[in-house]
Amino acid sequence: MHEQTIVDYFTLLKEQGTVGVSYLFVGDNEPLVRDVIKLVSCRESKSFCGVCWDCSAIEKARHPDVCMVDPQPAMIKIDQIRDVQGFLSLKSFRAPRKIVFMRQAQSLGLEAANAFLKTLEEPPRNSFLAIMATKSEGLLPTIVSRCRKIYLPPCGDDTVLIAPEMLVSFLSGEKIRCKDRREFAAFIGTYCAALRDALCAATSGSNIRLLKDQGYEIILRSLGQQFESTHALIA
Repeated sequence: MHEQTIVDYFTLLKEQGTVGVSYLFVGDNEPLVRDVIKLVSCRESKSFCGVCWDCSAIEKARHPDVCMVDPQPAMIKIDQIRDVQGFLSLKSFRAPRKIVFMRQAQSLGLEAANAFLKTLEEPPRNSFLAIMATKSEGLLPTIVSRCRKIYLPPCGDDTVLIAPEMLVSFLSGEKIRCKDRREFAAFIGTYCAALRDALCAATSGSNIRLLKDQGYEIILRSLGQQFESTHALIA
């Protein structure tokens, strides 16, 4: 996913009131995860404004409803997880949710990982757990399975743009060729975003009856028509 795609995804969840609790962010793009945390906390914008008290405090790592967890010095220890559990048991001061931002989660010690697993199994209401790891392989599989996984693009990612004609050709049954893995990843991201937006359009208003009657074919048809008529990328 591109950075804006991830922000748009969480913006949509926020608008629908369906933001989950536990997310595993795989990669090394901390500013993007911080923006997601702002989005969850900001009450001045559908996404995040970046200038309100909550956004500013999160940017400065001084928000009372955000608990930062880092290795000390090379490992996240069980005492830190107990502090997290105590933090989550308290009512929030300002933000809609109590937020935990765990960086370098692959540094969780075994005791700490098992203790944190209990929090993931029964997360407190109105909490948001942003777990960031450079790779998921260093985490307990049970922790990974209890989180929604988001793959982060590198910081300052040089975005690969996908021509709309490429997506239309694919939906028409034609073979496509990607020159490298980055272009292929960009194509998959564009396709998933397009499918998401077409599904939202198909399930709104009177179109929901058509979706029930004709199944997912309406989504693919909507996609093709949308790209043929607008020739605009869905990011």
